[in-house]
Amino acid sequence: MHLRNRTVGTLAVAASLIGLVGLAPPASASETSQGKYCTVVVERVKPGEKASRVKSRTCSDGKSTATRRSAGTLLMTWYQHARFGGDMTHVYGDYGPCDGSGYLLDTGLSRYMISSFETYNNCDGQQAVLNDGRTTFYYYGSATPYVGDRANDDIAYFKVWDAL
Repeated sequence: MHLRNRTVGTLAVAASLIGLVGLAPPASASETSQGKYCTVVVERVKPGEKASRVKSRTCSDGKSTATRRSAGTLLMTWYQHARFGGDMTHVYGDYGPCDGSGYLLDTGLSRYMISSFETYNNCDGQQAVLNDGRTTFYYYGSATPYVGDRANDDIAYFKVWDAL
């Protein structure tokens, strides 16, 4: 008899919790799509170094907080999903816009989540090196809505430069 009372009590608590969950308002689109926004500031590649040195990296849950910058030139924005959606990383150059030499950007923590990107400030030539270290893809222009099936979520480095 004691076990039966305990079981009935447990079922009553479970039913009330299920009822509360059912009454909760559905998540809004902004709550479900809000991602992580990062800002990275890099230097130009120095002799003997493989990639541009990262001077700072900050991330935030708020888009406006992450995009607020007082120094540097915006070079690229990496997006988690195709067509510029999902989490994003803004990459700033500490030495001005792209020129013929450009910047070599290690994608770091984003290497397995880049599906599209935009470039700014004369960075109209882009070379993506995949995580295997051998395969490369070239892109030109200022916006790539999808990097392609082979490069999707598999970019280790970007070389960006002024291709004109």
